[in-house]
Amino acid sequence: MLEKVDLTMKMEKSEYKAKMTALKLQMGKLQRQCKEMGLPIMIVFEGFDAAGKGMQIGKLIQSLDPRGFEVFTVKEETKEEAMHPFLWRFWTKTPQRGRMAVYDGSWYIKVLSDRFEKKMRESEIENCYRSICSFEKQITEDGTLLIKLFLDIDQKEQKKRFDKLMESKDTAWRVTKADLKKNEKYDQYQEMIEEMLQRTDTEYAPWTIVEATDRRYATVKIYTVITQMLTAGIDNRRREIARETAAEVIREAEKEASENRSLIDGATKGFQESVLAKVDLSLCCDRKTYRKKLKEYQKRSRSCMESCIRSAFRW
Repeated sequence: MLEKVDLTMKMEKSEYKAKMTALKLQMGKLQRQCKEMGLPIMIVFEGFDAAGKGMQIGKLIQSLDPRGFEVFTVKEETKEEAMHPFLWRFWTKTPQRGRMAVYDGSWYIKVLSDRFEKKMRESEIENCYRSICSFEKQITEDGTLLIKLFLDIDQKEQKKRFDKLMESKDTAWRVTKADLKKNEKYDQYQEMIEEMLQRTDTEYAPWTIVEATDRRYATVKIYTVITQMLTAGIDNRRREIARETAAEVIREAEKEASENRSLIDGATKGFQESVLAKVDLSLCCDRKTYRKKLKEYQKRSRSCMESCIRSAFRW
């Protein structure tokens, strides 16, 4: 994935200002919509050391309501965290519905820095990847929108930034021996990154590579990607709500119809069987019996009619 990235991408200041004015307004609006719709957001910043993750996070949160997000900086495990499965500390930092969580570094530390520094055995790598993919699938299936950004710079640019930081006592502390070692063995570390990107770039949690040599270009791309993904996530959530609402309406209609049928059945109980339903159509008689009975009932019928006529005249 990284070999296709053009790290020479740049943006002029005038273009940057014009784009950012609109993007910042859009970002704030989308955050409010996410809150209203109860959509949890997780934004992961990964990348080479000195690629500008912290700076880009700072620029991002300038457009957000501070009441609606948290930023987590991933450091080495505490003693308590080390006593749990490695993803435990990230499960405890997942956002509530309607809130955002921004991660400066993430669970990928296990398959990148820890692996490079040999803090874990190679035999553990496969289980780590399975756990990571399972974790991301679970949170996204539960409705979380996961945005993963990888900030990319080349070896020369990284060394240049390290040197600049080390020039001042105020910033030299930010460059560690581990950082310098990763720069020296840039190709080896890049191979680990490439493997990580390929194995965890999924349909439910895709990676976006950010060309981070030019900071203005990187900022605009980050804002653009996040606003696009938030918009898509909100649209998907709206469709889910529409389906849920439609299903609820159907359930209520079916419930009402069932109640009405029960009322009707109760009111008409005992009257539902017709008189004709009691007729025995299997009964029959032979011709001789028919003629005998016919004469008998004709005689009785005439007698009844004569009695009725006499009674009428007496009145």
